[in-house]
Amino acid sequence: MTGWLLKQLAIEGFRGINNEGDPLEIKFKLDKINSVFAQNGVGKTSIFDALAYALSGRIDRLDELPAAENGKSYYLNKFHRGRTGTIVLTLVPDSGGADLVVTIVHRADGSRTVTVSDGRDGEALLAELNREFVLLDAKTFQKFIDDKPLNRGRSFAGLLGLGSYSTLRQSLKTASNTRAFNGHFGVTARTAERTRAIGHVKGSAAQLEEAYFSLTGQKLDSPVADAAFEATIHGALASIALIKSHCEGKQFAEISLDECLETVKVAEGGTDRDKLIELIRAEASLSAAIKLLPSSPDVERLLHATKKRDQALARTQGDSFLKLYRIAASIICSDTWTDKNTCPVCDHRGENSLQSHVDAKVANYDAVTEATEELKAEWKARSWDELTELETLVLRRGEPRFIQEAGSAVASGGFNGAAAETFKSHLVALADAAGAKLASASADKERLEKHLPPSMVSVTEKVEAARRLQAAIKAHREAKDALAEIDAHVVRVDRVKSFLDEACSIFAAAEADAATRRIAAVEPICRDYFASIMHQQVIPAIYKPAGSEDLSISLTDFHSLPDVSAPSVLSESFRNAFSISVYLAAASLYGGAARFIVLDDITSSFDAGHQFFLMEVIRTRFARPGSAGGPQVILLSHDTLLEKYFNTQTGSGNWWHQRIEGNPRTAVLPQGNAVSRIRDRTLDLLNAGNTADAAPRIRQYLEFKLEEIVSKCRIPVPIDVALNDDKHVCNNLLTAIETAVKLHGAANQLVLDATQITALNTAAATIISNYLSHWMTGQTQAFSSGSLLGVMSAIDNYADCFRFEPSPGQARRYYHSLSRKT
Repeated sequence: MTGWLLKQLAIEGFRGINNEGDPLEIKFKLDKINSVFAQNGVGKTSIFDALAYALSGRIDRLDELPAAENGKSYYLNKFHRGRTGTIVLTLVPDSGGADLVVTIVHRADGSRTVTVSDGRDGEALLAELNREFVLLDAKTFQKFIDDKPLNRGRSFAGLLGLGSYSTLRQSLKTASNTRAFNGHFGVTARTAERTRAIGHVKGSAAQLEEAYFSLTGQKLDSPVADAAFEATIHGALASIALIKSHCEGKQFAEISLDECLETVKVAEGGTDRDKLIELIRAEASLSAAIKLLPSSPDVERLLHATKKRDQALARTQGDSFLKLYRIAASIICSDTWTDKNTCPVCDHRGENSLQSHVDAKVANYDAVTEATEELKAEWKARSWDELTELETLVLRRGEPRFIQEAGSAVASGGFNGAAAETFKSHLVALADAAGAKLASASADKERLEKHLPPSMVSVTEKVEAARRLQAAIKAHREAKDALAEIDAHVVRVDRVKSFLDEACSIFAAAEADAATRRIAAVEPICRDYFASIMHQQVIPAIYKPAGSEDLSISLTDFHSLPDVSAPSVLSESFRNAFSISVYLAAASLYGGAARFIVLDDITSSFDAGHQFFLMEVIRTRFARPGSAGGPQVILLSHDTLLEKYFNTQTGSGNWWHQRIEGNPRTAVLPQGNAVSRIRDRTLDLLNAGNTADAAPRIRQYLEFKLEEIVSKCRIPVPIDVALNDDKHVCNNLLTAIETAVKLHGAANQLVLDATQITALNTAAATIISNYLSHWMTGQTQAFSSGSLLGVMSAIDNYADCFRFEPSPGQARRYYHSLSRKT
């Protein structure tokens, strides 16, 4: 995979950078550490935001704002008339090759386009660059410590290059979740269908046995598909001489029973025979329909399911609140919402985690859904809707059909406890009416049979039994086929579930093992970095419980105390040092396509000494060129103390420092050679007579030149002088330099010649008398532009006294020390 370094960044119309028609262009050195300094409000964070948007398509801290703030509307610079933000990344392969220019455009309507100079898929390229450790700020480090072990483990997987594996593991876990799986595949409904199909098989088998006995006078003891069964039922019908001709040469299912009855009618005649057929059919139909009436336990199960749903529904507040809770849950569960105790709707912050509250509310709605599905399944499993046939047989025309209404109410979710009680009452009345009608039909049939010839009654009953048997055989076969189909589907679903469970288990173990191996590689480097930054008897530890996604952090040694909780005892600077060490260690081992890292104000919680140690770790052991295989590091800072360090390192040849100045309304401009630009800008202000703005810049320029002399000529100064950040720094540095010059002169080791010594004293007198004595008392309003121009000249002359010309015509360079030229 190709690794990419960042050669240049250009921004226009995005966040705090207007620069309409003249984009802010910041060039980065590929083989040096890059630092960018800006005061607060100039645009440093906008640079970080622009890179974040370029790689991910979002700015988390704006997207986390309440909806009323409309954070996305602040992606674009408010003063840019084109209302378009443009970010251009110039990338270079780390193995060498042609530049690749990626242009990202964000428009006022929220749309985004990405184009690449060689025509490749820009979004895919940026997605490759978007790794967890490419863009880092202090908030990210703090979150690593404070996060829950599960969230920390998932984010850390990205650091280890296992982000895609972690995502797949979560997907498999979600897919194999029993509740989610059952909901997706309709397992509850399918179970109800299977119960219903079993009922149909049993019911049709009972009807078949009854009809078989009525036709043959024997109990059924052979399979329906058996040849003996077919021969028995066919023979029983064909043995009746009157209808034998209708049976010859036909299978039992092919015999026309209507033709048989018509033959009986012609032979014996009379309307009583038709009445008998009607009564036989009515009795059989009513008997079959009454058998479908559910038992008392079935009724109680339906009432219980209805009551359960009512109770679940009473704990909810309607669909609108469900939508609200689900949106809130998605926001709270996202990594971008860091404060889990703050409501994303009203910004109210409570003492407890809001996520558990929202989860409980959503769970109430899930309970309603589950109870509704259980009620539907209970209705379907007991074949309640089949009672409509009994209603048709019993109820008179015009009477309401409550079975169908109840079924519709169950399907739509409108079947509640009151409706269930009414349904139960109707059901009792229906059963009573059905029993009465069956008794009446049976009595009428018996009376009619007494008046008709026994032979005709027997033949008619046999034919009707055969009719029922034909229907029962067909229904039984269809019911068995339907059950077989459902069972086959259940087997397939069970196989899918077993596969997902096994895949989830195997993949989880593999991902956990891979993470454990990589953590074992990261931890020693992390400890080494941490020790080099903090220099304390504190040893951090990171570990992953077997088979878990969690990542736990602790201290194996805390000032001789073993196994101490890191979040509980570490101060902010220690916590950040721990996090930074983890991130840098992971990045050093498992870098991705982006071979550059942007660090934004990562030292904000460190004191001066630890800032220095962190920078030294980055400079000498992590970043290129100090680490040959290390990443390109870009540091963003507004810390004036750190800028002194940056300026000091600039002369080493391994560091590239820039300064940006400006404002969001007009433009932000880079100051490539920061000190030279300050000098040039100061001279411009003085030549224009603007002493109020020039005076503070003179102090900044003087500080740098004095620090440069101290560093280049290796002049020792007390550490408190080097790190002091008040108006006495310049005076103290001058004193330290003067003391070192006198000391070397007294020892006859001073490398400065007589002319330089004289010029040194003259320049020092000008600086002290014309500037520092006034600056330290705050009397800057007394300066004239001419006097300050003299001070600027004296500063340059003072620094020049510590340089020499190696050979005629060559550029002047600083002495190696006050006692040696080189």
